Amino acid sequence: MAEIVAGIGMSHSSLIATDDPEVWLSHAAIDRDNPYLRDRSGEAVTYADLERANADRYAAYATVEHIAPQVAQTHAAIERLRAAVASHAIDVLVVFGDDQMELHDLANMPALAVYYGPEFVMGTSLRFASYEAELGGEVSSMMREYAMDKPHVFPGHEPLGRHLIASLLDAGFDVGAMNATPEAEGIGVGHAFGIMERKLMEPGSIPLVPIFVNTYWPPNQVPVSRCYDLGLAVRAAIEAFEPDLRVAVVASGGLSHFLTDEELDARVLEACREHDERALRELPAHLLDGGNSEIRNWIAVAAACRDMQMSFDEYVPVYRSPVGTGVGLAFAAWTRGR
Repeated sequence: MAEIVAGIGMSHSSLIATDDPEVWLSHAAIDRDNPYLRDRSGEAVTYADLERANADRYAAYATVEHIAPQVAQTHAAIERLRAAVASHAIDVLVVFGDDQMELHDLANMPALAVYYGPEFVMGTSLRFASYEAELGGEVSSMMREYAMDKPHVFPGHEPLGRHLIASLLDAGFDVGAMNATPEAEGIGVGHAFGIMERKLMEPGSIPLVPIFVNTYWPPNQVPVSRCYDLGLAVRAAIEAFEPDLRVAVVASGGLSHFLTDEELDARVLEACREHDERALRELPAHLLDGGNSEIRNWIAVAAACRDMQMSFDEYVPVYRSPVGTGVGLAFAAWTRGR
């Protein structure tokens, strides 16, 4: 029988595509026009609103001197996760991730979908690819680290994908099923999944089953508590899969962004460590919009790993502008023993 032998949580911020602190700070240029900014109460705000509210409260954190050690901390954490995947001899990764107009769009945005094809093609278009000038040409590097610099082809796991779809339907989930990517140029699987190919393994060396969770886009974002149910259902499906497979479940994305919220992030990580189902189910939906919405993927993995221990976690609160825009980078591993 298949078994979940490890859980992984990993931010997929574009910051982890580079080890240059100057580039991390350059992302503040994007924040100035970011339509997805939310304050810590969940209200939509503009960069100008944050300037009026915060002035330069975070200026000391938005410096090369402060961020350079965070860059090193981040890349060291990723190496620990990569080592964890290698040490557990993983046969397949099941990745909970969100699509950001790379494969789906608002003409058809499924709340939940599972990819079951034997292989999948990475997209080469990204919503913020037009920001290349603002980032000093770094989008090309970013796209490479997302495995979106060209239409890479990576292995899926068709039998497990089919089984997950059937099991989720039986469990009461209305789940979309995908076995191919469109032939249209640039359209394909997106960065939430490509970053795992690049960072957690030698690209293409371990089959990957993408589970698309609509975290970002109203009106059909998956409800917070339902994400916990989803994790439980995926766990049950994996454990009922007859072939012997060593499976890792992965949460891609998060934590807070595009305004760094250390209080919210601490609340999420503590609930994950303590197996606090109620705290995870009751996270307020109004705090999980915009970039924060990807916390839903962590909720699903925490549920799938609720009988496992969080053996490692690293948190890096990044402030890349004086007004507090940035990201709470988080990295974690769940295992059967410490």
